[in-house]
Amino acid sequence: MPALQHVRNALIPRPGPERLLSLVNLAYAVGRGVFLSGSVVYFTTVTGLSAGQVALGSSAAALSGFVASLLLGVLADRVGARRMLAVVFLLQAVGFALYPAVHSTTAFYSLIVSVGFVEYGVGPSFGAFVSAVVEPEERVKVRAILRTMFNIGFSVGSGLAALALFGGGSFVRALPWASSVLWVGAALLVARLPKGRTGAAGGRARRFGALRDLRFVGVTALSAPLALHASIILVVLPLWTVERTDAPHGLIPLLMIANTVFVIAFQVAASRGADTVAGAARLARRSGLWLAAACAAAAAAATGDALTASVALGAAMLLLTVAELQQAASGWGLAHGLAPDDAQGEYLGTFHLHMILQSVLGPGVVAAATMSWGGWGWAAVAGAVLVCAAAVVPVARSAERHRPDAAAPGSAAPSSALAEAA
Repeated sequence: MPALQHVRNALIPRPGPERLLSLVNLAYAVGRGVFLSGSVVYFTTVTGLSAGQVALGSSAAALSGFVASLLLGVLADRVGARRMLAVVFLLQAVGFALYPAVHSTTAFYSLIVSVGFVEYGVGPSFGAFVSAVVEPEERVKVRAILRTMFNIGFSVGSGLAALALFGGGSFVRALPWASSVLWVGAALLVARLPKGRTGAAGGRARRFGALRDLRFVGVTALSAPLALHASIILVVLPLWTVERTDAPHGLIPLLMIANTVFVIAFQVAASRGADTVAGAARLARRSGLWLAAACAAAAAAATGDALTASVALGAAMLLLTVAELQQAASGWGLAHGLAPDDAQGEYLGTFHLHMILQSVLGPGVVAAATMSWGGWGWAAVAGAVLVCAAAVVPVARSAERHRPDAAAPGSAAPSSALAEAA
């Protein structure tokens, strides 16, 4: 019974803003899953592009995130997070509705970069909106529930995309339209939510104060290597399995499914203790230990037969998933906890740069290290992660102590004494 209650709490949000936020995230996630899972097939068969052109366009869209995440986060603080979130959903809906009209590489690159730019405004706008409608002590838990709903929605969307690909023809052509409709629905759901506290999204924040807050930038930079679990799970571990181990290739999708199931089932539980900056910093440090252990398990998979390799890869995926759960939760606690109330969007957008950085550089750097140097490459990755894990607690302690509004009259006191985190 306790296990069933835990799953129920994770999958069924409380009535009110929390449930509406979950429905918004669910619609958004299904829309992403529908198109992203079938986008390569769509662009190569419908638009007539080569795989290389699609890859280049996707990379260019990702690079736009370095600018978009910060600028759109700042804009969310200026115009209000609810309004900004509705606008970015509608702009994405328009962008995806235009994909069927694309029949040249120039138009494709222009549109995919524009859509990618807008997409990177969803994260900081959504995070600032959570800050506006959810009490500080509940934000990490709500973000965990929202991530659970996102994974469910993305899985559903991926399943729908698979059905469309099997159907072929008109079903494939309908993929961008389906995503567009879902994002219009998400925007309409946002309009039903309350505006929330204006202090958290709509005040007059310091212009680009997040980038001038070097301690916060330090926490963001240290978080990038700790987030390498994403690149390893999606790119490096499958490559390592195929190129360097005797494990059956069919193991790869099974490990991906197991990862998704574990994230859905345990993200809320894994977020406990991350509702303060001190707790989030400790959780970030622990996530680095799990990630380093996963590197060791992955390296061991190259030293045995098919059964040994499969067991080692299963252990690596389990360790990577634990690291993913803890690092995600720690990121919410650090970003929300270190951000001034009047600049949540800007600080969340700046903090999201750590995920953009690891997604742009992580696959290439980690794959090059491991494929070139084998076990020593994995050891180098683990070493870098452990250094960042050791540094994140003292840097976060300093960032909280010097948070811009920490000593302001009437401002909330720091969430806890980070001296406990040493």
